[in-house]
Amino acid sequence: MASILVIEDDPSLRDTLRIHLSSAGYSVRVAADATEAIRAILTGVPDLVLSDVSLPYMDGFELLEVLRRDETTRSIPVILLTGLVDDDSYLRGIKLGATAYLTKPVLRDELLKTIAGALRGAGKKPE
Repeated sequence: MASILVIEDDPSLRDTLRIHLSSAGYSVRVAADATEAIRAILTGVPDLVLSDVSLPYMDGFELLEVLRRDETTRSIPVILLTGLVDDDSYLRGIKLGATAYLTKPVLRDELLKTIAGALRGAGKKPE
């Protein structure tokens, strides 16, 4: 079973994502911000990170930079989930090494398809 770390500061959306991903067969941990996410990663590296871009303290782009600089986390697929729909934000995420960039609201099926593809691309079994 693939493990996913969901980083989302909106409690309602965080719970919704956890429920959808758990019901799809994934092992899910959640974090409300990048600081919690880094602590969670230190206790166990997930197979995939799903992160909001607009986070308190450190945004999703900065977190992605941190993950890509560290040997242990460099190859983790990171999907950015955001309300930022401008081309500059999209390009920034892709340049920093995001595996995918999804805009909110995202359909459950689109999210699950993107996650499965990212896990396969990383050589992980999706479920």
